[in-house]
Amino acid sequence: MAHRFLRECNPDPGESVESWLGRIFERAQRAALLTGLLAQGCTTEPTQALAEPRDTDAVDETESAQVVSGVPCAPGAELPISARGLSPARRFDYLAIRTSHGIQASEEGPERWTLSTFDVVSEVGTACATATTRECHQKIRMHPEPFRPTSCLQLCNETSVVTTAGNEVRRWVGVPEILSLLGPIDTPDEALLLVESMGYDLTCDNAERTTVRATQDGFLVTATKITRDCAPIITTRFTFRIWRSGETQTVRTEEISRESACIGRVPAGLTSAPADEGRSPLGDFLARAAHLEAASVIAFERLATELSALGAPVSLVQEARRAANDEVRHAEVVSALGRARGGTPVPPCVEELPLRALFALALENAVEGCVRETFGALVGAHQARRAADAELAAAMRDIAADEARHAALSWKVHVWAMEQLGPEERAHIEQAQADAFSRLAASTTRAPAPEVARAAGLPGPAEAACLLDVLRQGILAEA
Repeated sequence: MAHRFLRECNPDPGESVESWLGRIFERAQRAALLTGLLAQGCTTEPTQALAEPRDTDAVDETESAQVVSGVPCAPGAELPISARGLSPARRFDYLAIRTSHGIQASEEGPERWTLSTFDVVSEVGTACATATTRECHQKIRMHPEPFRPTSCLQLCNETSVVTTAGNEVRRWVGVPEILSLLGPIDTPDEALLLVESMGYDLTCDNAERTTVRATQDGFLVTATKITRDCAPIITTRFTFRIWRSGETQTVRTEEISRESACIGRVPAGLTSAPADEGRSPLGDFLARAAHLEAASVIAFERLATELSALGAPVSLVQEARRAANDEVRHAEVVSALGRARGGTPVPPCVEELPLRALFALALENAVEGCVRETFGALVGAHQARRAADAELAAAMRDIAADEARHAALSWKVHVWAMEQLGPEERAHIEQAQADAFSRLAASTTRAPAPEVARAAGLPGPAEAACLLDVLRQGILAEA
């Protein structure tokens, strides 16, 4: 017996999934372009308020009359931390703040100073000034492996301090080691370094995202973090109280940005998130998009492997592999667009996970593929028609066509998987899918930045709600 999706959502058994989705996409785009969207029956949901403060007493302190400005960076530096502003617990010949990017090692091994790719944020002193052997000079030109990320949200990044004293060359990374290096936290730069080591993002010259000021017993530091990767992409600002002892307390969290864009197929275990550079909102948006496109490569490779292991039709396995190849191209194209507009794309960091059973795969595919990725493909088609940036619009036309095919693959996998499952499992998946649409609807209520919306062709709240409404009706409405 055919699965009910074929009878209810697509009553014509001779019509392909691609054609069925194409009809829904075209209908949704026509509706979104009409004036008087609410009069046409497209619904929106109440705008969600930003997160409320956790500690009202602490908020009074952070919102005092004192005007707090952003923290400057040295020319060419990516972090607002100066080595000269650190007062370590012991004397060193040389101290440097470094950053590096990579993949987290699966297991720890002996430290080897063999990594040649790293950036020096700030340094003070003379490296190996009192060294009596050549080893110090050889080491300091490199960076140690294995890589030890301090933040791995959608970017694996290590921020560390490298010191020399006599013949000793040492890397200090992670909160315990940084506290051991610094002793009491008694300067603004030390407070910022501690927060960076905790895995939060610091931004140069941007008071909305990064500030530091002294208090009677330490410092108050604000920093940000991407706390949700998609549907929607959420950036949260955190305010920390830092005591001189090194103890920390989160005194406030508040959402400061939310973007409705959904890009690619996000793999389970994605643990990295790119930090906004702050130079160009469009460049930052494209850097995040490129990161998600690159993560989609892993998602489709994993899907192909799991489908093959579960005995799925060869055609589905082949389509998943083709989709992975498409995403390689998308990541390259969007990365180039992002760099040209001031963004800094970064590679994704995805945990290795065991192969899943059929129900787990079907559940994730129903939510991630059939809802989020399908809506993302629809938004991509909207962007291809509406982007004011001509180069971006041209790229989106090709990408949107591929993404529509990827969405169709998700529905083909859905049909195949649901046929293999029992009634209770199917009911669970159908409810999860309906819940996913509700969550997605809530994410369309906040407008993207005007500069980004116009250049990239992103739908505003009313348009996004209409697109989603027509999509949901087309997919979930019974024939």
